[in-house]
Amino acid sequence: MQLPKLTPLQSRLLASLIATCILVVIWIEFQPKYFVYAAELPSVLEDGAHGQFGQAIPPDDANIPIIERIREDQSRGEEAQGSSGYSPILEADRGEEETPQDMGYSPDFAYFDRSLIGRAPQSVVVLTNNVKKEEDSNPGTTRNFVLEKSQLRARRAGDISERGVGGEVDGDHEDEVEGERLEKRQSGTQVWISANTCRQPLPNTPIITEQDSPQLTLWISNSTRNQKPGPSSTNDLAIAPVKFQGGYANFTLHTTSDIFIGVSAPLLTDGWAGSWHFEVAASVDGYYHSYHEDETFLFMVDTDSESALFITPNITANNDTASIDKWKNMDPFPFIMYTQSNNDWGPMTGMERSFCALQVSMTQETNTTVVSSITTKFGEWPINSAKGQFHVQGLKNGTAYQGFLAINGTAQGLEIAGKGIVRNGGQVWRQFNWTTKAEDSCQVVFGLGFCSDVAYAVPSSSQYNFDSLVALYDKQAEEYYQNFTNSLDQVACDTTGTAQYSLARTCDDCRTDYKTWLCSVLMPRCEDFSATDPWLQPRNIAVPFPNGTLAYPQNNTAVFNTTIRNRFAFAQSRNSMIDTVIKPGPYKEMLPCEDLCFDIVRSCPAQLGFSCPNEPARSLTYGKRREDVLTCSFPGAVVDLNVMKGGAAGRVVEVALVAAVTAIVGGFLWI
Repeated sequence: MQLPKLTPLQSRLLASLIATCILVVIWIEFQPKYFVYAAELPSVLEDGAHGQFGQAIPPDDANIPIIERIREDQSRGEEAQGSSGYSPILEADRGEEETPQDMGYSPDFAYFDRSLIGRAPQSVVVLTNNVKKEEDSNPGTTRNFVLEKSQLRARRAGDISERGVGGEVDGDHEDEVEGERLEKRQSGTQVWISANTCRQPLPNTPIITEQDSPQLTLWISNSTRNQKPGPSSTNDLAIAPVKFQGGYANFTLHTTSDIFIGVSAPLLTDGWAGSWHFEVAASVDGYYHSYHEDETFLFMVDTDSESALFITPNITANNDTASIDKWKNMDPFPFIMYTQSNNDWGPMTGMERSFCALQVSMTQETNTTVVSSITTKFGEWPINSAKGQFHVQGLKNGTAYQGFLAINGTAQGLEIAGKGIVRNGGQVWRQFNWTTKAEDSCQVVFGLGFCSDVAYAVPSSSQYNFDSLVALYDKQAEEYYQNFTNSLDQVACDTTGTAQYSLARTCDDCRTDYKTWLCSVLMPRCEDFSATDPWLQPRNIAVPFPNGTLAYPQNNTAVFNTTIRNRFAFAQSRNSMIDTVIKPGPYKEMLPCEDLCFDIVRSCPAQLGFSCPNEPARSLTYGKRREDVLTCSFPGAVVDLNVMKGGAAGRVVEVALVAAVTAIVGGFLWI
């Protein structure tokens, strides 16, 4: 019989069908002889092969009855429980093992919620995502917590669709995003665990205050075989125990199962009494409690014998009114600053990294007060961005202090420009130290109406308080400035370009630079007369101290009196009102930076007659800037923030603009 003749299309279809059938047969032959198993598997997988959904592939003895395999699994779990734990060094402290009854039966199926099939063991506190739990703990006890895996499915802030509101993404980016989500699902959800000590035992013997405070310990397990991790249950720990440091502990891990947490308190040694109060929280968004050990986020402007002024770096990304007003209108003020003497045991000793301890310390009666506000001064680029400002009062002269800065977060997260988001538990920065001035001849001033950029210690005396001293200096500067503007008004500022005194500078530049220079020289930056920095200039040494003694009493030679004591640069102040009205006695001045003088010579018309002194008079009148330390005074000068501030920043911008214009013009000329 003759076979039917096929068309070319039919021939190709027949060949494809035959090849498909062969592939199906081969696939069936190489498949395992089992497809479905109904055994209960442990939530924490043992080492070995893993299937597509993260479950362990059953062993070859699949023909053993299921109930027998479950008994074997339970037997292996009991053996593991009796074996050595994660941390061998804690073996001696384990004590009596918890029994299976204490552990509780908690079936853990991958696709069912615990609320449907089981409950946490008794005495274990259930945590909720982004919600803190507060507990008390006596010496030698352990408090246990669990974050159930149902909380891992809480929507995370970082998982919001990359499309945004009304936006779209291209296909390649969408594939990339989907790949990242798949990787997250396969590796588990990242969980951040943090804890703060709010109260701790106190020393009842002064001699032991030099010892470290007793600290709590954080224990973490994600195995159902250890649902109460602690000193007496050290098996199947996710990590080695984390000892609190300065009242703070944290850890992060990826998991798909329940997380079991223990916080243990040590036994107290002689000389300590009391208990602990602490907070613990778990979050899938980020650390609920935060501590930054890399920076203080707070810098000292200046100090006198009984107060100090501090500011933060910029806390807004720009200087628009809405961004600044948002911080100014926050109630309560989000920043918290606390100080304590370095010489004594203080309320924050041993809890320097804890936000809740800082909150508790703020409520205690102290001799110091902190006035907090938002300022736009101090010229950190961009100019006039918001910063936190803190005026600490009630300090003791010549005393070393320790400072703490923290900020209270919000449920939605409080964003600090360039520093990220602060969550509900707050954030603490590394503590810092400073020392108040020893003498009463200087007083910190700020917030002046006319000389608004002045913020440092100026010469003072006991007859003037803050308000009267500010009014005295500010009024004098304003009167001097009015005389200057009367002279500048004689110059033809608003005229044609060819008739102007300068093509680079204007009368507005002259006014600005003169005001900056005037406020700096009328209100010199004051330092203790006992200060030894070589760039400081002694002033008013011909006048006795309040106790009647003279400066340099051991040196009364004719040469010294001629070259130092009777010389104008040493014997008097730069501003005569300081000697005749304020009468501070001898002090030392941090000289104004010489570029302030250069600025007015460059910016103002020549007919006003401004000029800067030559050496050696210049060294006795003006100082030179250094990038590593504050050696001269200028508006916006801040200790450790003096680089690229004030006039220096302006000059760098000017140089950049000149370079850019030159490049553009050169390009056109080349073309």
